[in-house]
Amino acid sequence: MVKIYKNDKAKQQVISSYNQLMDRWEVQYQEHTVDTKYGFTHCITCGKPENPPLLLFHGVGDNAAVMWVLNIKQLSTHFYCIAVDTIGGPGKSVPNENYTKHSFNQVEWINEILDHFNIKKINMAGVSNGAYMAYNYAAVNPDRVHKVVCLEGGMVTNPLKAMFNTLLIMFPEILVPTYRNLSKVLRKLSSPHTDLFAKYPIIEEHLITLMKSHNQQAMFAHKIEKYDRSRGIAVREKLYFLIAEHHLNRKNDLIHTLDDGRYYYKVIANAGHGINHEQPEIINDEIIQFVLGGSNDKTTIRSAYN
Repeated sequence: MVKIYKNDKAKQQVISSYNQLMDRWEVQYQEHTVDTKYGFTHCITCGKPENPPLLLFHGVGDNAAVMWVLNIKQLSTHFYCIAVDTIGGPGKSVPNENYTKHSFNQVEWINEILDHFNIKKINMAGVSNGAYMAYNYAAVNPDRVHKVVCLEGGMVTNPLKAMFNTLLIMFPEILVPTYRNLSKVLRKLSSPHTDLFAKYPIIEEHLITLMKSHNQQAMFAHKIEKYDRSRGIAVREKLYFLIAEHHLNRKNDLIHTLDDGRYYYKVIANAGHGINHEQPEIINDEIIQFVLGGSNDKTTIRSAYN
């Protein structure tokens, strides 16, 4: 069985902090335990069920509670939001013996979540690895997807290089993971102009708790499929990419891929990797406009190649 947390005390600290963050959501919500082939997947729903469904994915080392805390109030007025704790991540999902790098199929797992909620066609938004998950699902299973917004991620052309760039940003502080060093890591990943952690210290505290508590190897079952240009272009009209201005030079591969495929994307000023935390109002508006604007509405999309 895969070990999600380094020890029981770490798990208890994460869950306690998780529940405190849920008190900050400022919306009515329901928690669900979805029984899948790969274990129990924890999902949080809010908004009216008759609204368009929006499946929300967080990044590696995050969870649904912290990822959407500054976005969910506005998004849930327009959508029936389903925020997923990625199985293998530091949330409330619990994998079983089928969750291994040899048997886990990410697309099948997402299908089971959609089937549980009786959703035939879905909108998606994800951050970082969550953006990859949303993009890859759309590329592999396009008939079940309406619109997808990818924040700070998406298609992956070179998985090893992407991992190296992330580690380079975190180095050398990650070698000695004290609270102070991990706080430095968060600031290196953020825009130098952000006041996020001053305004919301609970977010910083929770993210540091996750970094100290999560067994990152638990995510190794999630295989990264290399970008297939023909599959991506086939669903281009369904996709919108939002990229943070900070560390833009480290995203050259993604920008090149987006330009080459003539995908719709926008660079968000004064934002770092935590793009939806640092610029929540802008990100909320971009998601709402793209998803609800109609399949041929380009007036709300500022494409870099136009």
